[in-house]
Amino acid sequence: MIENEFTFLVKKLPKDLKRYPKKRIRQGYFSDLPSPLRIRDEDGEYTLTKKFIIKEDDFSRYNEIVLPIKKEEFERLWPVCKKTLTKTRYYYPLSNGLKAEIDIYHKKLKGLVTVEVEFPSEEARKKFRPPDWFGLDITQKDWSNNLILAGLTYREVKKLIDKEINVRKKKVYEKK
Repeated sequence: MIENEFTFLVKKLPKDLKRYPKKRIRQGYFSDLPSPLRIRDEDGEYTLTKKFIIKEDDFSRYNEIVLPIKKEEFERLWPVCKKTLTKTRYYYPLSNGLKAEIDIYHKKLKGLVTVEVEFPSEEARKKFRPPDWFGLDITQKDWSNNLILAGLTYREVKKLIDKEINVRKKKVYEKK
């Protein structure tokens, strides 16, 4: 399965978010980039996923192999993960039949909120215009990958975000 997505920070959560479906997610990693191996518990649905970057330095597209596993397998594997994270994911409808996956992180990443949009086609991807409540586009930032985030704290991520904001402000200033 090809994953084709954009990732953004969230400026402001939609007011009606609580009306939409959500899942509690725990995920752990056994290997690093470029092709991480992950286990996930998505409200009792357990999977093992291997991701492969399609194009070097393009963090918006991956080829994924996803296999279902049993709860017992997940529980045996969880303690040997190199990195882990937990989050609540909301599934929020967007225009043109697209869906926003809003991730509210917990524990050491508490305070971080991101949103991903997966695209069914390249045409849908090119036409996409983010709503006003979307923040900074972090799709191509390696640290926005959940594998990297699993090894960081919110304080560390906030420093990366602030650095990115300052770089973008500097570029805008230099263009003037």
